[in-house]
Amino acid sequence: MAINFDVFANNARSVLRGEAVGSVRFLVLALLALGVWVAASWVGDWANGASSSLSAQEGRYRTLSMLAAEYKALGAGRTSAPAEAVDIPTVFTQVSERMELGSRVNRLSPEGRNQSIVINRLYAEELEELIRELAARGVRFLSAELRALPSGEERLFSLSAIIGRIGEGAER
Repeated sequence: MAINFDVFANNARSVLRGEAVGSVRFLVLALLALGVWVAASWVGDWANGASSSLSAQEGRYRTLSMLAAEYKALGAGRTSAPAEAVDIPTVFTQVSERMELGSRVNRLSPEGRNQSIVINRLYAEELEELIRELAARGVRFLSAELRALPSGEERLFSLSAIIGRIGEGAER
């Protein structure tokens, strides 16, 4: 069966001009079907966009909830001992002597109720241990500036920080 293109084109012209029987109904039906298809496509795209946006928002909410729970857990671990029981210079001196920081501690000076410290040539493990030891004794880093310095295969750190008691922030 061969398709004659001229016959097909003539029939299509007669349908489009409305000359064929039922051609007007066919055109209206075709336009209506095209309109329904476009509307369904648009609604589907809109629903997919809203669904992905909702998924992203749910993920952000779960992350925020997890962070809030971790923050609350940190508050529960605080000691109930009064803040006056912690002598910051003494605690820092004990920790630095135990860690054998010696001459690497360049400065320990009062900064209001807190202490300002400068320590040079710290290895990453020593920095981690210093933070852990001070926290265990009720002293936290209120602010810090950390510089990484290359030293052969490893990096050494230079730390400038203000340390203080738990629960004291910007008070001075």
